Amino acid sequence: MVADDRNSRVVFFGSPEFAVSSLKALTESEYRPVLVVTQPDRPAGRGKRLVPTPVRSWAEEKGLDVEMVGSFKHGDVEARLSSLDPDFVVVVAFGLIFPAGILRIASKANINVHASLLPAYRGASPVNMAIVNGEKTTGVTTMEMAEKLDSGPIYIQRSVPIDPMENAGELSDRLSSEGASVLLETLSGIDREEISPGKQPIKGISMAPRLKKSDGLIPWDLDAARVHDHIRGMNPWPGSYTFHGGDYLKVHRAEPCERTDHPARPGVVIEAGRSGIIVSCGSGAVRIKRLQAPGRKAHNAQDFLHGYDLDTGAMFENEV
Repeated sequence: MVADDRNSRVVFFGSPEFAVSSLKALTESEYRPVLVVTQPDRPAGRGKRLVPTPVRSWAEEKGLDVEMVGSFKHGDVEARLSSLDPDFVVVVAFGLIFPAGILRIASKANINVHASLLPAYRGASPVNMAIVNGEKTTGVTTMEMAEKLDSGPIYIQRSVPIDPMENAGELSDRLSSEGASVLLETLSGIDREEISPGKQPIKGISMAPRLKKSDGLIPWDLDAARVHDHIRGMNPWPGSYTFHGGDYLKVHRAEPCERTDHPARPGVVIEAGRSGIIVSCGSGAVRIKRLQAPGRKAHNAQDFLHGYDLDTGAMFENEV
């Protein structure tokens, strides 16, 4: 049956900054959510002050109804959603697996926006892992949700090239905007009975598990291209880092450099001066462009060297 004259009723689930573009697009369309659901406030910063998710902050600023849900184990969540009689449940980086009971509530579809070309990079860190693995292209997918993680049938996919110098945060911003556009196209297509989901391929499945802080440790023993990809793939979260003299050093930006033949073992600083900070890798070397010492602000390499004792021949370690 073709959609009636009333606007479709949408419940939106999302939490991080990546989800805000989709929420904004919905709010400015005929799919303005009747409810926004997000994760509970989390402690952040040195004072561990409770901070709302970006989705909650944006939604409340726009006058949308917001509820915080940290678990689906309580029956009142399902009852509350059922009472809203939604046509669509839309999920963008919410952070929980949806049980079957929730997936039965929407009358038309449960749509998830995922930041990869599924079945590649199922899981919580698809943007990071696409960069870490040196992919040249990624994209966004809208799919019908299933109980198994990111395994549902696909509505629309759109490819996005990865710039060889951009980090995960920058790519995520671009994918967020693209995902919002594809989401509206998907909802409209379903309402007009112009699209239906196709089975997700089994071949080509790869996983992108939730990252931990420890995943940001720089593997200097890899070749320069892979070290470079690791650094940009881990920025801004969980952050790329190494150790020097017991200090925890954050590495914000780097690039492969022309120093391909040198005798230094991986992790050795082979230049620290006007040319910046050049570090040997398993093969080749990278030039660190921006980094940060403990208790200080991030600086470009030359300014960093003015205030931090780092000489040619120093060693970056994998542990304190």
